Amino acid sequence: MSRLAGQFTSRAPRRSSGRATLQLPSYRGDMVNGLAFTPEQRIPDPERMVKAYNQSAATLNLLRAFAQGGYADLHQVHRWTLGFVAQKRAGQAL
Repeated sequence: MSRLAGQFTSRAPRRSSGRATLQLPSYRGDMVNGLAFTPEQRIPDPERMVKAYNQSAATLNLLRAFAQGGYADLHQVHRWTLGFVAQKRAGQAL
């Protein structure tokens, strides 16, 4: 599950050395600073870390609920789409 949280960090930070004369700190991932090549977006922001933690925790809790609630049970895959066919004539027999 920690891989889900990894979506907020950058493996290979982009360097600003290839850009004209403006030198900025590297992009460190959405959890640290912004992607835009501006001085304001490259300032590390601790609130981003809190937001990333909350989003990761919410995703983990949702997956845990699916797994423990039976919805993600692979033996019940056919039930995942029953809502789609429930309104159809063929779904009335289900």
